[in-house]
Amino acid sequence: MRRDYSYPLRVAADRYPDHVALVHGDDRWTYRDLDAAADRLAGAFERRGLTGERVLLLVQNEPITVLVYLALARAGAVSVPVNPRLLAHEIAFMADDCEAAAIVADVAFLELGQRLLADCPTAARLLTMGAPDASAGERIEDLAAEDDGGPASAVDAESIALIVYTSGTSGVPKGVARTHDANLWACVNSMLGQPRFPDDVEVFVLPLFGIAFIFQVMPMLMAGGTVVLDGAFDPVRTWELLERHRASRVFLAPTMLDSMLGVEGHQARDVSSLRILNTAYEFPERVRVATRKRFGDIVAYMYGLTEAQLCCSTPSGFAADPTDAGHPMGMMRVRVVDDDRRPVRAGVVGEIAMEGPSVMSGYHGRPDATAEALIDGWLYTGDLGYLDERGRVHVVGRRKSMIKTGGFSVDPVEVENAIMAYPGVREAAVVGVPDEHWGEQVVAFAAPAAALDGAEDELLAFVKSRIAGYKCPKRLWLLDELPKNAMGKLERARLRETAVGSIEAGRA
Repeated sequence: MRRDYSYPLRVAADRYPDHVALVHGDDRWTYRDLDAAADRLAGAFERRGLTGERVLLLVQNEPITVLVYLALARAGAVSVPVNPRLLAHEIAFMADDCEAAAIVADVAFLELGQRLLADCPTAARLLTMGAPDASAGERIEDLAAEDDGGPASAVDAESIALIVYTSGTSGVPKGVARTHDANLWACVNSMLGQPRFPDDVEVFVLPLFGIAFIFQVMPMLMAGGTVVLDGAFDPVRTWELLERHRASRVFLAPTMLDSMLGVEGHQARDVSSLRILNTAYEFPERVRVATRKRFGDIVAYMYGLTEAQLCCSTPSGFAADPTDAGHPMGMMRVRVVDDDRRPVRAGVVGEIAMEGPSVMSGYHGRPDATAEALIDGWLYTGDLGYLDERGRVHVVGRRKSMIKTGGFSVDPVEVENAIMAYPGVREAAVVGVPDEHWGEQVVAFAAPAAALDGAEDELLAFVKSRIAGYKCPKRLWLLDELPKNAMGKLERARLRETAVGSIEAGRA
């Protein structure tokens, strides 16, 4: 029996063959067509020797991207989706780190794909999507049309199916390795925690290169519902899609909601068909109040990691308490522990830990980081929270210094390294401060070895040339010395207070 994580599509194609699975503009894919195309493409991948290999994906939000994920799963290959917004050298690091054997590049990222093919020593094949012809490499569209049969070999459910790179506290991204079984359980758990139905329509505006594909798209495919894909989030167009498709579900980050609520005339849009609006990340109270006023009590708060399954509040729970992330979904356990990793009683704040069949296998090629995060099957998240008397998870902060801005994770160490690469900078510190739109904004402090009068703009421009734009500091201050305690430890809390005070003073 094949147990790759595309199995929910097989089930749905049997039950709902003529239901529309995917919508993108005027493009429609039924479950029958999607399942048959996934088989053909998986066979083509297998015949090209990709079984067991890692395939780097530079993709957009289109039905063919979903098809590629599913076909790679059926072929027993490992999908490695990356954020195309990253700089070329950041993506090259991931290609080298995972030892990619092939690259799938949308035509919009064709030049980058060609550069990676030339520079990554393990990459031997470039496959394109949306290209007018095969001059730049074999086209996915042509492979999906091959009529030579589906994949012949079985897929080990315990083998790695997906590697998703996420920022870590070491200054370099870590590849979260997830098995087919973990992905299947994540899909089942999501369905148990928040059921979907065949008549559901979900507008999906998150990027397909993230874990949301597993946590949001796959459960909808299991249910036989319809996923409406949009190429990239646009606040005006999202209102239009919700109304036109009579959407019943959507995930919108707080920054997205803030932008949508600023659209003139949005009150005239009929979104009464919505029954669930999922959200996550830092949620400014101003935006939460405005969201409830516009949409009513249909907002459910999700907490989770690429490494593990989600928790999810009920809309009434989140309306009453914005820290309420609800119960863990399905076959997932959560506990809260002290500094010695001993469970604490209800109401006591500690580190959140998760255990269950949807947890990652580890960090690709990083046994030390894996051993630190995974102990006896429990994933220690680095996030702070508590369990109430009903066993519901409440999230109150992060032990780790990761910054969440606009739904993206930013590792302060990575940004600090970019700042300190500038000639004359002795040390740097990067912190996140609250921002009503972005959740948090990245700000930085630097101490130069010699006077760098008026060099803030030049330094920021230098940093922007080295890391992706969303990671770059919105503000930077030059100090003679960065504050430290008696033990020589950097006092990030003081810097955060300084930044908040300066920003508020600037508004006054």
